[in-house]
Amino acid sequence: MLICSRCRPGDNLTTRRTALAGLILAAGLLAGCAAKPDITPRPGPLEGAPSPELDQQTTLVSSDPVAYLHKVADNCSHLEQYTLKFTRYERRGLFRVLYGPEHIDAWFRQTPFSIRLKWTDEDIKHGESVYVEGQYKDKVRFVTRWWVPPLLPPPGINTVDLQTPVFWGETKRPLTDFGLRRLMERTIISMDEAGDQVRVEYLGLGMMPGSNHYVHHLRLTYPEKMRPVPLQELYVDTESDLPVG
Repeated sequence: MLICSRCRPGDNLTTRRTALAGLILAAGLLAGCAAKPDITPRPGPLEGAPSPELDQQTTLVSSDPVAYLHKVADNCSHLEQYTLKFTRYERRGLFRVLYGPEHIDAWFRQTPFSIRLKWTDEDIKHGESVYVEGQYKDKVRFVTRWWVPPLLPPPGINTVDLQTPVFWGETKRPLTDFGLRRLMERTIISMDEAGDQVRVEYLGLGMMPGSNHYVHHLRLTYPEKMRPVPLQELYVDTESDLPVG
């Protein structure tokens, strides 16, 4: 489960660097156990009346939220690079224990596919990790903050296969599955697989905590038999039509 607090597209993508705030990737795609703390960011009340242009946009989104999600996915597919800050909550390990919050700064580049993550919490064992497609034998390079022999190597630059953190329950997915593009691809695939059994709702405009940007609030509801946690909440920035995270 990820809560993203800020995203900045690269200058080569857009000259307007917009601060985005608050996306919760709930349940359906990043499923954990049903019992979980309520950490979903809630849109706050609107400040002032939306503009006529925003009213028109809202009407279009509410009339066909599925088509709008496809538009958001297409926008994400064209993102070449961006930075973001996010908070990770994730059920990991053999007994699917909920870990978090972990506050992480991230740098993403599509070509060559590159990810850099930096943990900003001093009490987290990881310091940074980097993956660049085609370099270092396609392995992840990482730095730990403290040494736990034989489970953790000493502080310094270490390398590991992409699937090793997944195998040991450190994460649910490899680094190559990270990013807004993969988020929306998984969303569209899940909707397509569910067909008429998924309900896609537009819940209106809101403002995420700590932000002065309007967001569209959408909810995907799956049958409980299809997903351990059948809800996915999505918040999309109204100016960029990108997920807020």
